[in-house]
Amino acid sequence: MLTLENRYQHRFLIVHADDFGMCHSTNRAIVELWERGAITSTTLMANCPWALEAAAAVSWDPQLDVGVHLTSTSEWELYKWGPLLRQPGAETLTDALGYFPADTRHMPEVDAAALRAELNAQIAFAKTIGIDPTHLDNHMGSLRGAHHRLLIELGAEHGLPVRFSEYPDYASGDEAEIAALCRQLGVLHPDRVIGLPFTYADEEDYGFAREHVRSLLRDLQPGVTELLFHPSLETDELKAITDSWPYRLYDYRLFLDPEVRRVLADESIELIGWRELRELQRAEVR
Repeated sequence: MLTLENRYQHRFLIVHADDFGMCHSTNRAIVELWERGAITSTTLMANCPWALEAAAAVSWDPQLDVGVHLTSTSEWELYKWGPLLRQPGAETLTDALGYFPADTRHMPEVDAAALRAELNAQIAFAKTIGIDPTHLDNHMGSLRGAHHRLLIELGAEHGLPVRFSEYPDYASGDEAEIAALCRQLGVLHPDRVIGLPFTYADEEDYGFAREHVRSLLRDLQPGVTELLFHPSLETDELKAITDSWPYRLYDYRLFLDPEVRRVLADESIELIGWRELRELQRAEVR
């Protein structure tokens, strides 16, 4: 069990599936991985068309560890979503059609008040449809940089830990400032956040992906690490959404793979969810 006292005496791992609610294929994969003990948490995209199905899964199993995947981008060409709120300033969050843009280039110019209101609406909607959020994280890292402080402030306001690492693979340059803000506001976060690749080179097959994960697991350091990925089943729906579908199928297979699970056991890695961090954070402010 994770405590503030033993946090750096063991290697704790959150095995996390992003994009719950994005589509039916993703929902099916995540629910199956949870039921088979292959993941320890997931995170809801409240703006997406299949969010209600994801919430229904939580109603069947309230122990499902679900955060809110704060969303301000919509990356696919023909499958889109946009803000929950129609409010003054919302047009700065969207493209000409009213959807979130496909990448993060617009983020420095958005209306900060409209962004805060939209993200609070996403959290409120998740709660309305039955989610008891365990944490906050962020789709495509769109809050990093110009709005990084907002993520931490929302974590403090809602009593939730956040996805942040002081030592990320790709630094935004404000990590020391954000880490200090987390300490000031009492917001917990993992020590390290590792994301599996979205795509692989042509010669990098599933066996390559499996060995990459096995190596990552062997190299885990003491403390809390979040390992995140984007699993989906192979379906016509997923293939219509993205041509990167084979790699989302890799992500579905990896933590069901006996060779990956063997490393978890052999290395005595302790699996936890975000709920454990949430309870530690809330205990500190009681």
